[in-house]
Amino acid sequence: MNESYSGGEASGAARALARDLIARLLPSADADLLLEGLLAERAASHAAFSRDVMREGARDAELDPPAREVRRVRRQLALGESARTVQHAMNNPLTALLAEAQLLELEPLADEHLRTVGRIVELARRVAKVGRRLDDSGS
Repeated sequence: MNESYSGGEASGAARALARDLIARLLPSADADLLLEGLLAERAASHAAFSRDVMREGARDAELDPPAREVRRVRRQLALGESARTVQHAMNNPLTALLAEAQLLELEPLADEHLRTVGRIVELARRVAKVGRRLDDSGS
């Protein structure tokens, strides 16, 4: 999806794509209702996160500089650990997916299917690259 997210409402094209995906994945569900619920949940989550960040900032302002620095370093360590956890959790299934797709590339498939498998390999490698960057940023 080439839609850019600016933090506001989902664009019409992104909504239509999401609605279509929901309808295909959950044919018995009301796609419009489900999409509106998901968007409302996302908005509530963003608002809660913003409130938490503002509270943290107010608490940090009350601390003396050395205590603020200790708190900042602890947050960075926790963020790095979280990044490593996400990277490792993604790595095993991603490695299996990439291996299976690469094996499929060796099979005698129709050109359309070979292009699709090639795209899967390309996308899996991109996800792996993101995972490595997460791990590198957490170090």
